[in-house]
Amino acid sequence: MSNRRSTQQAHERAQVAAFVDWFNRQHRSDFTVVEEPNPPEAVIRSKRTTRWVEVSDAFLNETHARDEYSYATPGEMHRSVGAGPFASMTNEFCQSFVSVLKKKLEKRSYLPWAQKYGPGYLVIPIYFPFFSGRTLRVMRSAWSDEKCNDLGCFRSVYLSLASCGGTVPFSRWRL
Repeated sequence: MSNRRSTQQAHERAQVAAFVDWFNRQHRSDFTVVEEPNPPEAVIRSKRTTRWVEVSDAFLNETHARDEYSYATPGEMHRSVGAGPFASMTNEFCQSFVSVLKKKLEKRSYLPWAQKYGPGYLVIPIYFPFFSGRTLRVMRSAWSDEKCNDLGCFRSVYLSLASCGGTVPFSRWRL
């Protein structure tokens, strides 16, 4: 039997570590991970403040997510996304992204963390092999059309673009 949770946890730890490293360089801060309550993935602390980080992946669709996780999980049989044909992938990915973002912004279980440490950071790794400037424009358009009850649990949202071959691993998403 496979252990997908350990694969997911390793992935989330890697994303948090990369984000904290990047964030520290960008903001000349010194955050380190001090706790991994799950959720959120990490509580981070600097000399001056404590914050928290949540990670949630955005895939093309559920089939693509299953393909990636089954491939990465030891002992699990790989379940390929298939041969296609594939159409309207950018729109499909953008709707997937909007769904992920909305669910996180509306999730009430983050309220105690926000009350304890203030708003956290949401990191969304992007898994869309055809990511481009056009994708970003369609994402923004899809998000602007979305009705969301943002509970204010996150001070900012960052896209992790390293999986898309980007030279800047993180980019702030403007809500």
